[in-house]
Amino acid sequence: MRKLLAAGLVLPAFFSISQAQEVIKVKKITVAEEITAEETVGETREATEEEIKITRQIDIGEVLSNLFPEVNHIRKGGTANDITIRGFGRDNINVLIDGQRIYGACPNRMDPPIFHMSTRQVKEVQILEGPFDVSNQGSLAGVVNLISKDPEKGVGGSLFFTGGYFNYLHGGFDGFVGNDLVKVLVGYSKQYSKPYESGEGKKITEYPLGMSAYKPSEIDHTAFNIDNAWAKMVITPNQENELKINYGFDEAKDVLYPYLMMDAIYDRTHRINGEYLIKPLDIKISAYWNFVRHDMQDRWRVSSTGWSRGYMMRTLAKTKTYGGKVEKGLRLGDMNLKFGIDAYLRNWKADNQLMALDNRGMIPDVDIKNIGAYIEGTKKINNLIVNAGLRVDKTKSKADRNALGASNNGIFNEYYGTNYSLSKTDTYLSGNLVIRYKFDKRSSAYIGFGHTVRVPDPEERYIALKKPPIREDWVGNPNLNPTKNNEVDAGFEYYWGTFGLKGNIFYSDLTDYIYLTNISNQAGTKEATSYQNIDAHIYGGDMTAVGMLTDTISIETGIAYQRGRKDSGNYTDGDLAEIPPLKTRIAVKYDNGTVFGQIEGIYASPQEDVDTDLNEQKTKSYYVVNIKTGFNAGNRAFVGLGIDNLFDKNYYTHLSYLRNPFGTGTKVPEPGRFVYMNVNYRF
Repeated sequence: MRKLLAAGLVLPAFFSISQAQEVIKVKKITVAEEITAEETVGETREATEEEIKITRQIDIGEVLSNLFPEVNHIRKGGTANDITIRGFGRDNINVLIDGQRIYGACPNRMDPPIFHMSTRQVKEVQILEGPFDVSNQGSLAGVVNLISKDPEKGVGGSLFFTGGYFNYLHGGFDGFVGNDLVKVLVGYSKQYSKPYESGEGKKITEYPLGMSAYKPSEIDHTAFNIDNAWAKMVITPNQENELKINYGFDEAKDVLYPYLMMDAIYDRTHRINGEYLIKPLDIKISAYWNFVRHDMQDRWRVSSTGWSRGYMMRTLAKTKTYGGKVEKGLRLGDMNLKFGIDAYLRNWKADNQLMALDNRGMIPDVDIKNIGAYIEGTKKINNLIVNAGLRVDKTKSKADRNALGASNNGIFNEYYGTNYSLSKTDTYLSGNLVIRYKFDKRSSAYIGFGHTVRVPDPEERYIALKKPPIREDWVGNPNLNPTKNNEVDAGFEYYWGTFGLKGNIFYSDLTDYIYLTNISNQAGTKEATSYQNIDAHIYGGDMTAVGMLTDTISIETGIAYQRGRKDSGNYTDGDLAEIPPLKTRIAVKYDNGTVFGQIEGIYASPQEDVDTDLNEQKTKSYYVVNIKTGFNAGNRAFVGLGIDNLFDKNYYTHLSYLRNPFGTGTKVPEPGRFVYMNVNYRF
């Protein structure tokens, strides 16, 4: 542990499953990360094996939210929690898997990108906050990259099992075999749970009311039933070349979302990606393909009563994404440079049935095609490190009018007349400049400016959902402009002995920020939920402190705050919606090499700065305590015990309530007291 602190700022991390791959790292990258071999500005914390194994490991989004105060999760049900970073969510942050783009198929993000990789497959999570990523198009306010485990030489693997309250079960295995030429890793995991109970003793299926309520027979319905399988091969013909091929399959069945009006019957995902590295030339070539098919219905809700087909409303959606990238590193004198070109295609189609309405083409077979090129470099000048990047992109968005069903075929004409097009091409630049001053090998301060652009997604421009006469339609805005973020960040990191302190502040000026609004049709007889461009700003900061109190006891604390305000647009309330309040975390840990223990407290303040224009609700403060312990039985077996929400508090995060267009009005509480046990065996 002392070595970790001596190397830099300790940051949270989570779980492990095998002797050869003991640690999943959570790497929070500071802007202007040094590319040189001599120094590393981005810091990494590697948790001990005991720390790693004692989390309940249901959901990556929830785990990151618990570890980082500036990361918050959106609670929709028992799993599949989406995330926000610094108040930015949805497509305003890029979530990648092994550097590949992946998108969910559900228009209401039942299956966010971070859901499409199980926790058991992850070796490392890299988080870069702010507009400082030029290697991927559209990283408006940050990027999260989930990196999968590599197979190892030799023969080995592990068996793992977690069991807990609410019939939660998570088990499986992984195994690897390999030599200098070929290494292979395979794995499988299963997750299952009944609906959890809140701190007031109610199942989350008891919270929706009215037509969105669950039928009495479905109150104890399976909350989720998820199968994950994966395989990875690494071929190393010599020391100069390496090829990685990775495949993953996920199937989530019976996933309940009290936050929404429907639930997922199934969500199936296939992922394939490859990476070829030519080390002497510092060239990396990568390609990927993924496909998601998603079926959501209200068959377990009161609203489906009386419909012989089993549901009143249903959406069958599918999305596929494929692309590739070529990167070349180059050293020119004392400068490190990286050049790259990449391209991808994102296709999304969703067909909806609502009562008797045929809403085929709810997402009307939309293609987004992008090609981009970038350059970034780092130069050290005495104690200064200068990092800069520039990117150019051309993106074409196009919807297929022929995909629109009978009910919504004329919806764009109804709301926009003839003043729109279902095809648009955007060309734009992104870039950044960051200057860091090194006080010594570990301590530094920086200031940076970044400009990024995010093209509207298929839903924001082209969604088409006709609803019955007394209900609002949901229609995209084909005339939306891309969102532009001009952001200034500043921060520091300072170390003395085995203690460290790290903090940063940011101010994000947003032009053409994409935001919900209501519009009227051309005749003025009906309204629809749609999207508009507004100007806005978000500002805030976070701070983390860590230290060793004794040889076996350490402490880490963190705090984050952000605030969002509108600067233009059609509004009466200047507050931006869905901005989390101040959140803090403190953890005290004990580790003597055999026994590990942790007590953790998480506090969030009330959020009263809400957008009343969208009927956003205020949220009360909360404070929860989690305790965990673990024991190594020799070198192969581990047993851990954890209790989350020790005092069984009934509380809600601020992002537990969804505003229109598909919200039930239900606030989904966090789990009550959750007791669980982990068992791991390595072989």
